Amino acid sequence: MSSTVRDATLDFLRRRELTSIFSNPGSTEIPFLTGFPDDLDFVLGLHETAAVSMASGYALARRRPSFVLLHTTAGFGNAVNAISTARANRTPLVIAVGQQDRRHIAFEPFLTGRLQGLAGDYPVWFDQPLRAQSLVGSLERAYHEAETHRGPAVVVVPMDDWSAAAGEPHEVAAPDVVLRPPAADAEAVAALAVLL
Repeated sequence: MSSTVRDATLDFLRRRELTSIFSNPGSTEIPFLTGFPDDLDFVLGLHETAAVSMASGYALARRRPSFVLLHTTAGFGNAVNAISTARANRTPLVIAVGQQDRRHIAFEPFLTGRLQGLAGDYPVWFDQPLRAQSLVGSLERAYHEAETHRGPAVVVVPMDDWSAAAGEPHEVAAPDVVLRPPAADAEAVAALAVLL
């Protein structure tokens, strides 16, 4: 695995073909975005609703999840309407939400977000990894949940996690492949309709 959590996350994005990052970033995302690689596309939304909406349209067009990067409380809160729409439309999104430095969260300084429950029941899955090395596994799980439950999956990322040492490969406990049954055969559906 790569040397830092950021490196491992970039590898995850490439492996899952999440190479377009939709975002309206804030200060909690600076450690991830600094020195952003040329092989990934950064799509700036001028408001979080726009960023999530663009990612949703892209996901629906591709028929697979898209990746969204949002700022802590203010950004995540601004995105709730678009997140609820994504849930209603069964749009698979992996949403990473920034958070204050992990070492300071207990003291709740500025930028510490109380993010659990902020988007209500609209995310199909929500996680706040207990340690930096769990982040990539959490993102993999979010991808799986977004794909199988057809909706937005949210992962909270403290800003200092990006520079932490990456975990070992065995710590990423998520399936490599998501299998979905094929769509019903149109002829078979028509034949059954005649019988009813």
